[in-house]
Amino acid sequence: MKISDFKTCWTSSETDLKQWDAFLRDNPRGHCQQVSHWLSSFKIYCLDFELLVVKDSNSKIVAGLGVVIVGIPFFRVLVAPSGPIISSGFEDLFEPILKLFLDRAKDKKVFYCHINVPVLKNNVSLLETYCLSNIPQESILFTGKVGNEFIHVYGINGLRPVFIKYDEESSPYDYVFSKFNSNTRRNIKAAYKNKLELRYATSEIDVTAAYDVIERNAKIQGYDIRSWADSKRMIMGMIQEGLCLVPCCYSDGVLKGALIVFDIGQRLTYVYGGIIREEKDLKLGHFMHNEMIKLSIEKGYKFYDISVNGSEGVTRFKKGFAGNHVEFIGNRYWVLNKWKFFIYKKFNSLIVRNKFLIARILKWRVF
Repeated sequence: MKISDFKTCWTSSETDLKQWDAFLRDNPRGHCQQVSHWLSSFKIYCLDFELLVVKDSNSKIVAGLGVVIVGIPFFRVLVAPSGPIISSGFEDLFEPILKLFLDRAKDKKVFYCHINVPVLKNNVSLLETYCLSNIPQESILFTGKVGNEFIHVYGINGLRPVFIKYDEESSPYDYVFSKFNSNTRRNIKAAYKNKLELRYATSEIDVTAAYDVIERNAKIQGYDIRSWADSKRMIMGMIQEGLCLVPCCYSDGVLKGALIVFDIGQRLTYVYGGIIREEKDLKLGHFMHNEMIKLSIEKGYKFYDISVNGSEGVTRFKKGFAGNHVEFIGNRYWVLNKWKFFIYKKFNSLIVRNKFLIARILKWRVF
């Protein structure tokens, strides 16, 4: 299989982006950090993005790679989070796509580039359909150094699957529930005694209210998420295309919690969420994630990705659902201009300390 047998191009056309999003939604190897809405969301900070698409003779996408371009002319980096995405049977395209990525980095005159490839660190048979594997040791990938020297565009390292089994011995939900630890099972049972109600926010008014809960929770817990002003276009656009769900938990008709969940790659992926904490613990988180597992079963998905990020307490919560972190092999990076990279490293701590100020300056900069 040769790349010359396919049509390849770097694009940001609306037609290609819509076709790419449909490809990601339906392909088990699709990843939420490759969807066009996520890639284009960086434009609000005056960053840019491009998409490499590989199409067959019938103009059907069989593979591709979305990248984010960060910086100003003559001082740029190129980042490829969680890609390339390659259809089953077309794995031979991995090497030529990686070469096209490195060639693009040179064409763009970036001083640094990195890629987070969705290749499992350790083989998990139940995830073979969803990830790449068996990358040869002579791959150009391994000419890159291990790690990530540019942390400002984050790439998710792996999955945290809550596996679902479909057979005649037991119902899919009974199987999943049996795998939860005893504390999680107890909390789920307690949650359903609290007469909680799940609704899906779809209107801008309802989604705004849901995101407000998530933002307030993040502030209380001391971690950063994008503001609603910066996220609205991405999330509303994904909801309209059926790529995002915003499940909301109500108690006595009052909004108490919400999640942002992406429906991409034949799985639901939890992105972030928040709850309003009160004196009585209503077990809102257990209720909402349990409902997402039930929805995954309704859709016939083989697992629910409860996501890899979070504090020690959040990780303990996720492990209660039998969600264990399955890692990718990690980032590989290339330094293409040592002097510019040296300058970047010298000032990186300053960038980290003032990232929100810099983001606001970039956001309101007029070109």
